[in-house]
Amino acid sequence: MKISCNTQSLNKALQTVQKAIATKPSTPILAGIHMQTLENKVVIQANDLNMAIASTIDADIIEAGEIVVSGRMLIELARKLPGEVVSISKNKDNNSISIESGNSKNSLLAMNEDDYPQFPTFEEEKSIDIPDDKLKELIKKTIFACSNDEARPLFTGILVDIKEGNVTFVGTNTHRLAIKTLPLDTEENMSIIIPSKVLAEIARNLNSEAPSLVNIATVNNQVRVTTENALIVSRLIEGKFPDYKRVIPPKFSIKTNVNASELAGAVERVSLFSTEGEYSIVKVYVVADKLTINSSSPELGTGHEEIFCTTEGGEVNVAFNSRYVLDILKNIDAENVTLSMNTSLSPVCITAGEEQDYTYIVTPVRVVF
Repeated sequence: MKISCNTQSLNKALQTVQKAIATKPSTPILAGIHMQTLENKVVIQANDLNMAIASTIDADIIEAGEIVVSGRMLIELARKLPGEVVSISKNKDNNSISIESGNSKNSLLAMNEDDYPQFPTFEEEKSIDIPDDKLKELIKKTIFACSNDEARPLFTGILVDIKEGNVTFVGTNTHRLAIKTLPLDTEENMSIIIPSKVLAEIARNLNSEAPSLVNIATVNNQVRVTTENALIVSRLIEGKFPDYKRVIPPKFSIKTNVNASELAGAVERVSLFSTEGEYSIVKVYVVADKLTINSSSPELGTGHEEIFCTTEGGEVNVAFNSRYVLDILKNIDAENVTLSMNTSLSPVCITAGEEQDYTYIVTPVRVVF
């Protein structure tokens, strides 16, 4: 193989596929990046057997072929190349890959391309197209609620539920729940659980300046996502997602409306006085037109803030993991939010009047007030 291509295009493609390079490979070949010529293009792939990503760039093909090299080395080297154009060629005599750009001449050890896993292909059973801006919004407003605990794989993914002309994304770690629904022009029904790390990569590649459609196709336990810049194939998370609707209380006795940025600022400052490790607890007291936030520790002191609110119903004391509250406030595109509550230990619903299709549930923390 011998090609030349734009250095910036190569870098962009390498950044696109890098998350599918195995960090702790079961076999060394999975730490490699595969490059293969295709007419006047080069297909660049990474595959850790759980997720595969491919990106295609334009290139001058001098000699067709394929190569596999260390992904980490190629990414680091390509990032530092001095020229606008890079030439890549395979030296069959010494089993190496020459990479030249400007005055830079380098040689990387080639890996055996015959050992590299084939990029997954399949005939989809179900397929839908979704506008890229809608998909990006759905991911952004639910992915933060997912769990990072691989011991509970079901909660490390997002439920994608498509039916009756709507698409709903649901993320949860069992302590909080984010639900976002948008209309979608499709008659297809689909209910799958996509790993959150896959959706994070999809969102990272939704950066087209012009509106575009993203295709999501499934077969058996795999999903294929085709964006303008990348092709991503991943295993789906198997299992039955919990009935999230049962978590939402049917009615609330207390509702308070408060400015979102004021609440976020107060929670962020008061949480500095919590010494609960990753569970930075803040206590909230709601009554009439005043919302009080407290936190204290013997080592640090006391944080106390009061902000104006408008409350319907009685008064209530409730304690939260401050990060869970801040995460949702950063993702609500509204000036005011409504906190709907019943008791100190019942689930709290956080919504915004302008965004009725977005619901967030957080479970309070049991503390002594």
